[in-house]
Amino acid sequence: MSTSLEREIPYNYTSADDRRILTFLLGGEAVESLERLDLRRRTGPAWRLLMRFVGDLFIHRRNPYLYQELVENRTWRREFLQGMEKDLALIGGPARENPDLALVLGPCRRQLDALRVELDGLLRLRERIRQDLGAVVGVRNILFDPFTLAAHATDATDWRLHLPVAVVYPDEEAQVPLLLSAIASLGLKVIPRGGGTGLTGGAVPVAARCVILNTEKLNRIGVIGKTSFKQTNGEDVILDTLSLEAGVITEAAMEAAKEAKLVFATDPTSSWACTIGGNIAENAGGKRAVLWGTAIDNLLSFRIAVPGGRLLDVCRLNPTGQRIDPEETISFGVRDTAGGEPIKEIHIHGSRLRKPGLGKDITNKTLEGLPGVQKEGTDGIITSAVFMLHRNYPCQRTVCLEFFGDDMEEAAQIIERISMAFAEKGREALMALEHFDEEYVRAIEYKAKAPKSESPKAVLLIDIVGHRPDQVDAGLSRLSSLLADYPNTFMAVARNEQEAERFWKDRKRLGAIAARTNAFKLNEDIVLPLGALSDFAAFVDALNVEEERSNQEEVIWQLLTYLEKAVPIEDPEWLSAKRPRARQLLKDTLEQIKLSGRTHLRAETHLRRMQDVLAELLRGFSKVKEEIQRDLDEIRSRRIVVATHMHAGDGNVHVNIPVFSNDREMMLRAAEVADIIMEKTVELGGVVSGEHGIGFTKIKHLDEEILAEFKAYQQLADPSDLINPGKLTDRSVADRVFTPSFNLIELEARILRYGNLENLAEKISRCVRCGRCKTTCCVFYPNGNLFYHPRNKNLALTGIIEALLYHAQRSHGMGLKPLRWLSEIADHCTLCHKCQTPCPVNIDTAEVSILEREVLAERGARTTALPTRLILSYLANRSRPVNTMVRKTILQWGGAIQRTGSRLLGKVSRRVPVLAPFYAPAPPIASRALTALFPGPRDNHHALVVSPEGDVGATVFYFPGCGSERLHSDIALSALYLLLDAGIRVVLPPPYLCCGFPARANAKADLCNRQELNNTIILNQIRSMLGPMTFDGCLVTCGTCRESLMLMDITRIFNAPVLDAVEFVLSRGYDTQLSKPLIYHQPCHDSMDGRGEVLLGELASGVITVPHCCGEAGTLALSRPDIAAAMLDRKREALALCSNESPESRLVTNCPACINGLGRLGLLPPLHLTTVLAEARDPENWRRIATHALSRAEWVEF
Repeated sequence: MSTSLEREIPYNYTSADDRRILTFLLGGEAVESLERLDLRRRTGPAWRLLMRFVGDLFIHRRNPYLYQELVENRTWRREFLQGMEKDLALIGGPARENPDLALVLGPCRRQLDALRVELDGLLRLRERIRQDLGAVVGVRNILFDPFTLAAHATDATDWRLHLPVAVVYPDEEAQVPLLLSAIASLGLKVIPRGGGTGLTGGAVPVAARCVILNTEKLNRIGVIGKTSFKQTNGEDVILDTLSLEAGVITEAAMEAAKEAKLVFATDPTSSWACTIGGNIAENAGGKRAVLWGTAIDNLLSFRIAVPGGRLLDVCRLNPTGQRIDPEETISFGVRDTAGGEPIKEIHIHGSRLRKPGLGKDITNKTLEGLPGVQKEGTDGIITSAVFMLHRNYPCQRTVCLEFFGDDMEEAAQIIERISMAFAEKGREALMALEHFDEEYVRAIEYKAKAPKSESPKAVLLIDIVGHRPDQVDAGLSRLSSLLADYPNTFMAVARNEQEAERFWKDRKRLGAIAARTNAFKLNEDIVLPLGALSDFAAFVDALNVEEERSNQEEVIWQLLTYLEKAVPIEDPEWLSAKRPRARQLLKDTLEQIKLSGRTHLRAETHLRRMQDVLAELLRGFSKVKEEIQRDLDEIRSRRIVVATHMHAGDGNVHVNIPVFSNDREMMLRAAEVADIIMEKTVELGGVVSGEHGIGFTKIKHLDEEILAEFKAYQQLADPSDLINPGKLTDRSVADRVFTPSFNLIELEARILRYGNLENLAEKISRCVRCGRCKTTCCVFYPNGNLFYHPRNKNLALTGIIEALLYHAQRSHGMGLKPLRWLSEIADHCTLCHKCQTPCPVNIDTAEVSILEREVLAERGARTTALPTRLILSYLANRSRPVNTMVRKTILQWGGAIQRTGSRLLGKVSRRVPVLAPFYAPAPPIASRALTALFPGPRDNHHALVVSPEGDVGATVFYFPGCGSERLHSDIALSALYLLLDAGIRVVLPPPYLCCGFPARANAKADLCNRQELNNTIILNQIRSMLGPMTFDGCLVTCGTCRESLMLMDITRIFNAPVLDAVEFVLSRGYDTQLSKPLIYHQPCHDSMDGRGEVLLGELASGVITVPHCCGEAGTLALSRPDIAAAMLDRKREALALCSNESPESRLVTNCPACINGLGRLGLLPPLHLTTVLAEARDPENWRRIATHALSRAEWVEF
């Protein structure tokens, strides 16, 4: 459509322009009719109503939260549909006089009628789905809620088109073929999905009425064994094997192999989140593919459910245990698992698997009819597999090469020579050869290892491996000799494993390339012959130079246009006098830019000089200068940049083009650049994908012959188009999909500024949907139906913000309906910050969750559970009588009632939501609080100084916090004992100080601020009263206290670091040993910052770290016992495994809240580290000694 119509449809917070939306909803003929309307008819009331009608349809089709409102609220549905009917009636009047407008009304009515029929029948359809699919997997494994639909509407691409009808989670392999039959009988389609990390839209519903079959609950890892395979020459080869279900996260498979000192070779970059089924369906590779090949090279057998409800067993025949040779023919046998009878044998020559001369190639989709592999989830659903494992090279060194100079020619030559030099894999070999270019160097703020002031042109990371140290040394020597001819290359060798890990950490942060464009990018991969890398690098470099030149020229043209119409506030006549000189300056700069080389363009030499001169020329014209800067910044932000990184050993280049999804021109230009790159790839003898797949993003680049061959295969494998309809067959899909755009949402800034919505939107806008947060997240536990990791939450939050904006614009007020869904997202977070460390764009979901809770609290949409309110009130109260009464009645008597009720109710408490608090009752607290042992007045205006009996070796301030002081006072008492026994003087704060974390976590901002302010005043007064006393540390026995004290800047107050009490004592040479082995639970809020396992390893004969959160999470177990119960189930399972492995072990942790959480399990009695060490030191007398020390302590009034 014409430019004037590109963004007239309201409520469109997506990348789709009006033409795309109208075509999607009304069809191409209707769009042609609208294009024939003259401008007068496009600006009248009927036109505006039509645009609003389409906007209403589009947002309800794509937003699961708004859609769900229509489904469950009959009154709102009736009013909405009646309003739409009224709009059509009003449009109908002018349409009688205009045939083109009349032609549009038909499709509009059909869409509205279809929506009405769909909504009226949806609850019945959902009930049928529950009945039919629930009979196979159980109703708890079938989800229709908006959060789940939002998370499954897209993958890592962020492209989307339709919402799924439902999401089903099989938890047994045998259920999958039955589900396929049941879904087909309902007249629905099915899309397989694993980790959702695909980069070509393979799991995106591009057809209506699709059920997503999510395999994340098929996550069992089998035992590692040895299997004998017959070779074609009659000999046997014995291979190490690992059986896996399809939903196993790849990184978990790699860890399982690593524990057995073996290697799982398929390691795609997204291994932290992708799954085994997806690895097979994409024929995934990774950095180790240069040594051991892609998935198909390592795949021994797999099972796949196919249309018709059959489960097929596909086995590799005569595997050699080696990477497939280009001249080799491999064979697979296919049989039906039901009867076991063979169906067919498939023979694939190496040249059909990979194009000759290429290290990877996944463009041949048919592979002679081999099911599943490389089919991208279009012919069946992979359910399990057996992979071969490889013997790990025991010796390894990591090398970092940094390339300097003006171009990539030297780097490309070195990569090719290295690959040739290490072609023999029997001795030293390359296990990884990973490259990233200067655009990534900038994006991740790479710190060069070379002693140079300039940044490198590119970086190459290499893992050289060998069976013996001398082989690795020989490899390093060979590499060093090879580099002697290249003066612009610097070589750094990691000195140890820790430094090697730091080298590779940069490689894991490459997702930051899209931070500039709010996390959206075109993400492509290609494969080139190694000999073509130099030509391709030069091509990309030249492409970037021309894009840079074009962007700078656009800046100049825009400024020339602006200057002609600029109207300053100050002295318009003076500006007119300056215009000729400014115009000449811009024209001169334009000529200089046209003639500039790479160096000056990169440095913005002429652009910066023009800015300086223009700023001086326009001195005093502040408004004009601000508007010029605004235009310049906007245009510069829209420049196209092509960034590349690659698995250099096999020529697999990943091409990323960051782009603003709301900028249609930028999107079109980026797509054109991607097409140019694909064409160049083919010209250089390469292929358009080696890892990511084809999907709908690259199907237009797939050879017509390959596509025709695949369509013929697909017609035989899935004639009813049951599985993943539209994929690898429909070239037009890419012209229909769209992505949400926070940049467009920013246009509604005034609405977003209502409360903290703008801040909330900004915090998550950088999410690149990579899934790195998934495995670290405490509330991701498929077996417990917890799927609330940050990526899913961010996708859902986008929809909620969009729904809030719609209500605000449509009803002229900020509606609160969508906020009820926000509460569920906000509650599913333990505020542990674990997801921030792996996040490539540094999103802190803990802070996002607190902000979500504050948004809800500000609007009165957050309800704090009664037990949580009582506890918060108790922790905030510093009255001794109130504390004594609450402790006795609620915590001691109430806890006893809860434990009794739990024994009586048994498992019933888990099935009935209102009884959830009885499922896992809190353990008993200590018989008395620490303050009961204090001498003298025990008021709120005295600090307590407790001195050791001998010489004072150090002085510390110890903040026990609520958990160690009021609930489990043995923690504080034992910490005090250890410190005094080590000759350390201890200063204690007055009684009943809460750090403020529980209030902050529950969005009680006023309470938290009061507590923090009060604490800061008290701590400053204590420090002032103690005058010249020097402090060696501010000690804690609780991780949340540590976080809060650091926010209060306690290190500045006492001029001492915040440290864990046990760590501090041991760092001063405190000598003690633990006789029994330990099972260590590392808290989410860890006062030792992850150092606990190493520290305990020096004290105990054996230490096993038990994974996962205990479920307490401050007040989470009180506020949401249902969430905590699922987390406790996972913890119970993990702890049972550890205790079986080491039955003599004691369960220890360093967090008072975790004492509660672990105590709820009822398996092993949990102990705090301070208590364990005190008992080891003096099991009989430590309590008496610490109590006596408190009785003779000195009060200091402040």
